[in-house]
Amino acid sequence: MNSFLIFARRTDIRMVSLDIPYFADVVLAVNGSMKNTIAIGVDPKEGKVYWSDSTLKKISRANINGSGQEDIISSGLMTTDGLAVDSVGRKIYWTDTGTNRIEVANLNGSMRKVLVWRNLDSPRAIALYHEMGYMYWTDWGEHAKLERAGMDGSDRVVLISNNLGWPNGLAVDKAGSQLLWADAHTERIEASDLNGLNRRTLVSPVQHPYGLTLLGPHIYWTDWQSRSIQRADKTTGTNIITIRANLPGLMDIEAVDRERPLGFNRCGRRNGGCSHLCLPRPNGTSCVCPTGVLLKSDGRSCEEMPETYLLFSNRVSVRRISLDTPDHTDVHVPVPELHNVISLDYDSVEGKLYYTDVSLDVIRRVNLDGSGMETVVSQGLKTTDGLAVDWVARNMYWTDTGRNTIEVSRLDGSARKVLVNNSLDEPRAIAVSPAKGQGLFLFWTDWGHIAKIERAHLDGSDRKVLINTDLGWPNGLTLDYDTRRIFWVDAHLDRIESSDLNGKLRQILVSHVSHPFALTQQDRWIYWTDWQTKSIQRVDKHTGHNKETVLANVEGLMDIIVVSPNRQTGTNHCGVNNGGCTHLCFAKTNSFACACPDEQDGRPCSTREGLHISYVIGGALTVLAILILIAVYIIYRHKKSKFADPGVSNLTYSNPSYRTSTQEVKIETAQKPPIYNQLRYKKEGVGESSYTKEKIRIVEGVCLLSGEELYWEDLKQLKVCRGSGLHACMRTDTVSLQASSASLDDTETEQLLQGDQSECSSLNTAMATPQRHSAHPDTGWVPNRKPSTESEV
Repeated sequence: MNSFLIFARRTDIRMVSLDIPYFADVVLAVNGSMKNTIAIGVDPKEGKVYWSDSTLKKISRANINGSGQEDIISSGLMTTDGLAVDSVGRKIYWTDTGTNRIEVANLNGSMRKVLVWRNLDSPRAIALYHEMGYMYWTDWGEHAKLERAGMDGSDRVVLISNNLGWPNGLAVDKAGSQLLWADAHTERIEASDLNGLNRRTLVSPVQHPYGLTLLGPHIYWTDWQSRSIQRADKTTGTNIITIRANLPGLMDIEAVDRERPLGFNRCGRRNGGCSHLCLPRPNGTSCVCPTGVLLKSDGRSCEEMPETYLLFSNRVSVRRISLDTPDHTDVHVPVPELHNVISLDYDSVEGKLYYTDVSLDVIRRVNLDGSGMETVVSQGLKTTDGLAVDWVARNMYWTDTGRNTIEVSRLDGSARKVLVNNSLDEPRAIAVSPAKGQGLFLFWTDWGHIAKIERAHLDGSDRKVLINTDLGWPNGLTLDYDTRRIFWVDAHLDRIESSDLNGKLRQILVSHVSHPFALTQQDRWIYWTDWQTKSIQRVDKHTGHNKETVLANVEGLMDIIVVSPNRQTGTNHCGVNNGGCTHLCFAKTNSFACACPDEQDGRPCSTREGLHISYVIGGALTVLAILILIAVYIIYRHKKSKFADPGVSNLTYSNPSYRTSTQEVKIETAQKPPIYNQLRYKKEGVGESSYTKEKIRIVEGVCLLSGEELYWEDLKQLKVCRGSGLHACMRTDTVSLQASSASLDDTETEQLLQGDQSECSSLNTAMATPQRHSAHPDTGWVPNRKPSTESEV
């Protein structure tokens, strides 16, 4: 067939050939089932028919002979009332009166994009004018209207908004430059020019028209009440005939002429230079990115993924809402084998989504493109309501309200350990603060008989009840790392509250929320899921004002989290090489703790506590530096004492304390090293130059010099050496002067001193220069003045 009508009849699709003089309908033999087929469209270039099913919530396609049936859009649809195929630009457009959106995608369903989402009530029919770059649609909501926009969603304008009831069918007469629409409430088929002007009634009355199309000089429409397909002249509305009758369930209709040329595709050459979608508009083309993805500054290429977005679960699916773009459209994450998903969390390091499925009693992880799905925990779970990822230490925490436990494992499910298993009634939400400077805490809610919010360290130690008063059903829990506060929702008291990390400074943020289950935080907003309103809502986290609905009409809403490059930041002592631990590493404020799993895996396990490796390395380097400085100092002192004077050896004694008496002078043994002997001498009192008979034996000794007045009173008992000052006799580092009962006369003493002088080096005790004195070893003797004559001495 070259020219034919194709129409939907809820449970099947039929065709009527216009090439023969009689009209007979033929059922399209599609292999797949049809429950409630509404909208229909045809691609004459490839000979494919496209249709929507509002019960199955899919958009499918097949060849005109019924073969090759496939679903191209199978998620994010509710009631797709209108559908149009751009056979020139190779795109498919549709309206959804359930989500109140107008969307576009490639003919295979890829690169889906929301074009219009604001101020839509119940969009229904849609028609395209590719050559002009326009799309038209009807809205039969409370304020019925007929609108137009560029095929990229730009330049939106309301064409007609008065005297409309239920504008259902819509068609563009390109040859006649007019719009035609069917209104089931006013029971008319009307026409206007392409700007909505020169409006006129074409056919009236019609009983209940729904679908409308045109081909050649005729218009065709389906009628619910008469259960028939009608035809009339498109210019005058006359010559009305019935094409087919007795067809209950008639919906949309499309006229096709496969011999008619398609026209010129503005995006046909290299996709218009666009990396993703190229869409016509009145004055050219636009490069457009899939929903939630931003266009780069070059105006042609797109980012790979949204930077900041929400992830939420509704039991049988996981969806994403981009926060980079203003439309807040949910996009399905293609996660396979979902049965009853409750809790979610995300690891930004590896880009994996972690989730719990309470029907399968498993914890799984998967890439956001649906690949790499693996089960990390498959045993010993009952009802895992809460899940939290420590992105630094690479650990995973979860609550099990069936077993009343809080457990931890590595992200791959290994090294599993129970942290808390007492005084838990109904643990639900859990949140972790693993970055240093954020507290290094684990928080959870318990909505049991005595509702409470608790906190512990990451290893479960130092458990503390933060809040246990004025609580009902504390379901969701989240952390604001910027303000260092915790937020929670209470489904029994119907409110959202917050406090600091110690449970103090508690305040009510929002009252009169219906039945909140989970919440999260991003920038200045708190987002939460609500079971009763079946929506995701948000509010200002500082004031509780500016409440708005982000997404509506979503059944089975459960957990919600935010993914942002600014959220999972920071580090701790377990961030490098697992802190050196063999299994589990739990960071603490200034250290870390290693822990072993409850069931050993055959590997040796360490449970030590210690400082971070950086502290160990730093401490070792510090000790090494101190040892080097000590060694350098010792070598320096050794060389200084050795080379200060060629005749001076190293002196290892310290300065003793001297006391004078008319009877004796003692060098106290208590204040000198044991290598020194006592020095005692007595004076006979015969004459100044006379001495008692003493045997002064100098054993490799030294004549110590001093300029102190105190010492001169004692030392003047000795005969002065020849020369300008006293002399020091230096051979070794030890002085040994012993006094005996025998005495020497003056001549013997002088001879003895002169005999030893040849072996000594002469030192000027008068301190001629400071440099000379400083060359001595450090004896502690500092001269105060310089004696000038022997008699003065």
